[in-house]
This record gives sequence, structure tokens and C-alpha cells, in this order.
Amino acid sequence: MQKPDRYWLPGLVLTLGLYLLVSLAVAERFDLFFFIMMGTLVVCVTLFYRLFPGSRFTTIALANFLSVYACLFIFFVLSNFESATDWSVRLSFVMPILAFMAGAWLRRGAIHRLVRHESDTRVHYSPRVFFWLLPVLAVGLATFLVPHQGYSPETVSLFLIGSMGMIALLVLAVSRDVTAFLLETGLLFEDFFARASALMAPTLAFFTYYSFVVIVFAGFYRILERIIPGPHFMIAGEARPISFVESLYFSIITLSTVGYGDLVPLSMLVRAVASLQIVIGVWLIIFGFSEVLRYAREHRPHDRRS
Repeated sequence: MQKPDRYWLPGLVLTLGLYLLVSLAVAERFDLFFFIMMGTLVVCVTLFYRLFPGSRFTTIALANFLSVYACLFIFFVLSNFESATDWSVRLSFVMPILAFMAGAWLRRGAIHRLVRHESDTRVHYSPRVFFWLLPVLAVGLATFLVPHQGYSPETVSLFLIGSMGMIALLVLAVSRDVTAFLLETGLLFEDFFARASALMAPTLAFFTYYSFVVIVFAGFYRILERIIPGPHFMIAGEARPISFVESLYFSIITLSTVGYGDLVPLSMLVRAVASLQIVIGVWLIIFGFSEVLRYAREHRPHDRRS
């Protein structure tokens, strides 16, 4: 008996994981709203994969799409509708998602034909899908212009439901374009990861050399503290000896030319060594990326659609 294809399951886990990460970052408590959103995502993501089986990398596009929506919705509510009632927030969150799924269900035949045509003709999906973002942004900006002070929670809730209702109608109208874009994005992700896998060997070689330089200079900074009288570093506003962990940290931020300023070289000798490491870091980045690109050109994978 053939086992069922559960390629969609990793995508569902990824989607819920991203949303859970957002929730842990912004939520003060896990109440009914949290479980309503989780349940809505489970149902919609599972239904989407059942409607449009295909590339497993579509799961990444859909997970990112829903996670971005969750982040924008939370920002939207906290900025303009913080006094809205709980029931209106719950309803407002699910409205665009349900509208998107309803539109995808109603237009599933047209979506399949569009994606199949693009696959056969090797013509990628047009970015016209982004035009629908303009009216959505207009609705969002309009809510910032409406004063919310002095209104009762019920009135604010009506404003929220009305705003999200207009966004839901827009999403319903363009659900075919958005779904086709997500499916095409999944195919592009497949190409991307195929090329990324081919670059694994030179990338690992680059980071091996990178870590080698980090460790060598970190050890050198630490040894300087022991054999040459200091102080050599200003650490968090205090001139004191540097630890090995701090020397590793300083070596990393120096090689990457970040320089946060919380750890500063004091002596001329350490400044000279740090300058040398910066030069090596710039050379390493230029040379390393050049080699990775050369490897990519010489080991270019065959076109998936050829």
C-alpha cells in the first residue's frame, strides 16, 4: 500500500512555528485570540496544500506570506486600534485569511490553468500581483489619519472591522493572482535551493577560512594582554584585561568591520593588529565571494524547466 504524500506537513509546521515566534515576541498572554489564530492557520494552510499540491517549497512562500500578515496585523492593531474589543480583533484577523481561501477555492481551476500555462511556456508570473498592495496600503494609511482618541471601544472596534473588511474584499478580488504568485514563488524557491546546494562546498570552505582568521587573531589579542603590559582594551567604558570570549567577540566584529564600540582598542599595537585584520577581512570577502561566484558559473545546474 502506497503511503500518502505528506509534503505539506513540514510547511504547516514551518507556518505555525513562524507564527508562534511572532506571538512569543509580542503577546502578553496566550488567550482565546491566540488559539483562534492558530486554529485558523492550521485549517487554511492544510486546505491550501490540499487544493494546490505541487512543489514543497510553496510551503516556504505561504508560511512567509501568513507570517508577514500576522506581523502587519499586530502592528496595525497596536498602532491604531489598541482599545478595540477582543471579539473584534479576533474577527478582524481571520477575515482576510478566510477571504483569501474562499477566493482560492472558487478560482482553483483558473489558478491551475494559469500555473500550468506558465510551466509549459516557461514564462514567469508577472509582478502585477503587487498592484493590489496599493489599495491595501491606502486603507492602512487612512486609519492613521482618523483620530481615535475619545471614541468608545465599540466605535474603535467598528472602525477595525470596517478596515479589515475592505482589505478582505480586496484580497478576495485578487486571490487568483496572489495564489498563482505563491505557487510560482515556490518553484523559484526550488531553483534557489538547488543552486544553494551546489554552492555548499565553496561556502563551507569560505567560512572555514573565515573562522580560522577569527580564532588566530582572537588568540593573538589574548596573548598580547599576557606578555605586554597594558591596558590594551577599553571594555564597556573600563580599561581592563580582555577575556578569551571577549577577544573572540572583538575578532569577529573587527573582521566583519562592524565595530559596535563597546570594546575599543587602546594601545597602538592592538590598533595596528586590528587594522591588519580589517584589511584581511576585506580581502577575504572580495576573494571569497569571487571564488564562490566562479564556482557557481562552472558548476551551473541544468535549468529545471528546459
